[in-house]
Amino acid sequence: MSASITLIGSLTPEYLDQFTVWLGEKGLRGSSHLLTQEGDIVSVVQIRLASATINSADLRAALLVLSNETGIDHIYQATMLDIKAGGLAVFDMDSTLIKAEVMDELAIEAGIGQQISAITASAMRGEIDFVESFVQRLALLKGLSSDVMDGVYKRIEHMDGISTLMTVLHHYGWHTAILSGGFTYFADRVQAEYGMSEVHANVLEIQQNELTGKHLGPIVDGERKKLLLTNIAEAQKIDPKQTIACGDGANDLLMLNHAALGVALHAKPLVRQQSPCPMNNLGLDGILYLLGMTSMQIQALTTSE
Repeated sequence: MSASITLIGSLTPEYLDQFTVWLGEKGLRGSSHLLTQEGDIVSVVQIRLASATINSADLRAALLVLSNETGIDHIYQATMLDIKAGGLAVFDMDSTLIKAEVMDELAIEAGIGQQISAITASAMRGEIDFVESFVQRLALLKGLSSDVMDGVYKRIEHMDGISTLMTVLHHYGWHTAILSGGFTYFADRVQAEYGMSEVHANVLEIQQNELTGKHLGPIVDGERKKLLLTNIAEAQKIDPKQTIACGDGANDLLMLNHAALGVALHAKPLVRQQSPCPMNNLGLDGILYLLGMTSMQIQALTTSE
């Protein structure tokens, strides 16, 4: 399917006219499709572009400027995926499927919340190496009782739209996976709650009911997430053109740029700048609009199941 630009936010007829003029000045034109209804939280308009020679990098950079200036998401997709054909959708967990960084929450239990959250934030902004920061933060949790983990999970909020997205993807037979730099204890529970297909995350070493400050097995960093995306698609015999990746941190950039649709959800500035599809104005269900669905179609599937 052809390239498209999706606008998500408080859209007015006046702004849509202005944007049409802006596109014309870039030598682009297309047909507009309203995907939302009156009463929806935000408006979504998808513009399917007519055939033209497009410099994707330049167009994305210009659209990001508009997004930052207006508060409206302007999301360019070089190609459209077919949601009804099924595929592979992989997700970061912390600050993507859930509204928290698990390492930070464990640090709060250990009484060193500020110390660890500062390192986490720096790693997610891409200022320090993820693996280095992971090992450094985990070592500080040595001696923490593993009994606190159940309470931590129960207090964490899940991302807006997660149930809607998973219901629709699974309806169309998508294979869904968590690729997390967090921990299996939490990722396994998210997987079970939403019927996701598989989990790849870090394993905490626990001895005598206490965290040792170490992990077991390979660390799930940015390179491993990209590799897992490729390997799972091959194992499931899924066309690479039918792959989705969603995350928010610098350690997600490789998989976001490797997938056919790479969505940076409520992402850090560096990630917004370097990812294909930065989206701020909706939760995970916003991905369904990028797949061309209307809110009426989404509601029909999620209210009947």
